[in-house]
Amino acid sequence: MNKNKIPEILLVGLPNSGKSTLINALTKSKTSIIGSKPNTTRDKVTKTLTYENKKIINISDLPGFLENPEMSDINYQKNINKFMSDADKIFFVIDVKTKDISGLDSIFKILSKSNSMKHVITIFNKCEDFDTNNLDKRFYKYIGESHYFVSAYHKLGLENLLSYLESLSVVESKSEEFVTSLTIIGRPNAGKSTLFNSLLNNERSTVSDVPGTTRDKITEELSINDRNYSIIDTAGVPRKKQKDQIDRYSSQLAVSSLENAHIALVVVDSTEGVSFEDKRILKAAIEENVTPLLILNKWDKLNTEQRDALNSSVKKDLKQYKWISLIRISALSKKNITLISKQLDLMEQQLATRITTSELNTHFRSLWTKNPPHPFRGKRAKLKYVTQYSTFPPEFAFTLSGRIPKNYEVFIENYIRDTFKMNLISFRIKINA
Repeated sequence: MNKNKIPEILLVGLPNSGKSTLINALTKSKTSIIGSKPNTTRDKVTKTLTYENKKIINISDLPGFLENPEMSDINYQKNINKFMSDADKIFFVIDVKTKDISGLDSIFKILSKSNSMKHVITIFNKCEDFDTNNLDKRFYKYIGESHYFVSAYHKLGLENLLSYLESLSVVESKSEEFVTSLTIIGRPNAGKSTLFNSLLNNERSTVSDVPGTTRDKITEELSINDRNYSIIDTAGVPRKKQKDQIDRYSSQLAVSSLENAHIALVVVDSTEGVSFEDKRILKAAIEENVTPLLILNKWDKLNTEQRDALNSSVKKDLKQYKWISLIRISALSKKNITLISKQLDLMEQQLATRITTSELNTHFRSLWTKNPPHPFRGKRAKLKYVTQYSTFPPEFAFTLSGRIPKNYEVFIENYIRDTFKMNLISFRIKINA
């Protein structure tokens, strides 16, 4: 059981045994990436199941186990044992038609060594046209506490398995603490996973020099200076013409992680500079009302002339978003990494800002009198009232008698930044006319 007291079910098995298809079927969502190539899943991917009685349980998918992994797969494989030892129950997923007995034996040995077979539920998958009476006798030794015959792809035989999961679920313990959500996003090989590991002070994400190493969305809890965060490492976001089917889906997962984030750590490889794709990511974050923190990684690899050129380039590229914070670091050596926590603290203070309705209306009625908007289609809008209706991020609603020009909306945004000290964050302005 993890530290939040939520039981965890872990899916293990050989590549292409159908683990990712099974977790997607059980969670009724695209929790894991599915592909025809073995080891499409490259890290632990977790989904929380919630039931009507408010009970919850975590179910996690792992990369397929390889007896003799290639160099590119060794990093993915080394964490499997650690994850298996932490799980409450293990679903040993077996393709009922597999001939790889040697591979199954290797997994069985690991489970037996850790005395985990009593916590193992064996799932015989791909049984849509299989007579259970014809089960290979060599498979019997892999049966643990219980076993099920299913077809994850055809969603057959899942009812009993779902009932079993619900029986293991627990009532979630309520926490009063609000947790800020961070997502790390950027182009392939910018150093996102290195930064993720450096912040966690642990080799949680697989790191290599090969672009596209991270495919899955990896979520962990992060504690910095007595403050708690939820942090997500994502796949690189390449240009569209570079994406194959799996990369394209991984990229979509990365961008979709912005939907539930408060702050986006947008990592840029300083040796390559801010690209069109980086600017697209920044724009996507702002459109989702997520505060971006631009991180120029690998700063230590630049000489003085290169640094001056990059600073000048960034200033020009971010002319439209002068308020975006920028930090220069080396994630690998952890140089200047403490600046991130300091900046996060300042951002959180601004994200939590609450301005009273009376104060807002006093300021904006005065502003409307001194600097009214130009008429829009021959009619000058009057301000009725303004309110702030949320924080994290702050959101403001202006109720007007008519429409205002776009440049006046920008004027209002800049006024809020300057007057109410919101010069580091994204916030939303809603115009009701």
